[in-house]
Amino acid sequence: MSSLLEEAENHKQEMVELRRWFHEHPESSFREVNTAKRIRSELDKLGLSWKAAGNGTVAVLEGSDPEGPTIGLRADIDALEITEKNEVPYKSQNDGLMHACGHDAHIAALFGAIKILLSHRDEFSGRVKFIFQPAEEIGKGAQTIVDSGLISDVDAFFGIHVKALREVGYVEASPGAIMGGANSLKIRLTGKSGHGGRPYQAIDAITCGAQIVQGLQYIVSREIPANDAAVITVGQFHAGTRDNIVAGEAHISGTVRILDDDIRKQVVSSIKRYVKGISEAANVKAEVECEFATPVLYNSEELYDDVVSAASGIVDENHVIPNKPDLGTEDFSAYSQIAPSFFVFVGAGGEYPHHHERFDIDERALPISAALHASFALDQFKKRRIG
Repeated sequence: MSSLLEEAENHKQEMVELRRWFHEHPESSFREVNTAKRIRSELDKLGLSWKAAGNGTVAVLEGSDPEGPTIGLRADIDALEITEKNEVPYKSQNDGLMHACGHDAHIAALFGAIKILLSHRDEFSGRVKFIFQPAEEIGKGAQTIVDSGLISDVDAFFGIHVKALREVGYVEASPGAIMGGANSLKIRLTGKSGHGGRPYQAIDAITCGAQIVQGLQYIVSREIPANDAAVITVGQFHAGTRDNIVAGEAHISGTVRILDDDIRKQVVSSIKRYVKGISEAANVKAEVECEFATPVLYNSEELYDDVVSAASGIVDENHVIPNKPDLGTEDFSAYSQIAPSFFVFVGAGGEYPHHHERFDIDERALPISAALHASFALDQFKKRRIG
């Protein structure tokens, strides 16, 4: 076992207790008020200075000499609108909200990293900025941290996400595009309501909408090359008021996911063309919005070898493996506007996938995550040493 992992194991119980407190008290995106209060209270106990960016918090740990690089380590803090079905002592106490993606673990692991790096502060010149970021689940929190100006001096960013169903002791790391970019999708259809027994006197928004929902899937299967990734998901379809009325309006919404910005442009153009053609044929007025939501998450080629080296010092080097690109999104991509960034996945076991009402993690992933944060930062200080 590496020395950093041994140090992290010494803090495991503290991380478990902290993670379970956050699990019990989940808060949704941009509403993480009590989450932020607890984070700031813990930072005060550790003697770290911090600044707020809304419900986000950026704490600073100075090394032995301020003349040196600045490394940013990030954890997201928001939860999801899911009712938890786990029967555990730390079950969510907030109705309809749950840490079903592991952000509670991310917060706890970053605190573990703080404690490790505090014990090594005499060994590095420069500073570490610990970023506790709100609103990742809606893809807007990272940009609020960027816009705050609190991290404009960071030279490299590193982030971790626990990964359900991946065995504990594994780290997934790959350069290039690893998570999808997204566009929101909103379609409003306006026809003419009428009697259910006389549909010829009305213009049916529901049947038009149904054709559109089906038609959108032809874009992916027939217009996008098979070796390029794209997904169009319709998540909501709202229409009608009662059984015997032809619906005069329908609202369709969803998301577009891609791994390439040229494919993004193609999909958006095709969606508008399909909706226009189908709605005009049905004599329905259509309005389409397919706005940019999040960029593709690209891991820096420059940092890849550094990350593999850091991870190989924490887990078995044969357990540092590449990850396949995924069309989930991550607003960690926003940090690459400032400096090279890299995002990895740490195996966290469990029986259920992310965003499931029975999601939970194997807490042995906490010390691995904490040690990996610390290892990356310390390696960067050695590599970027001035003079």
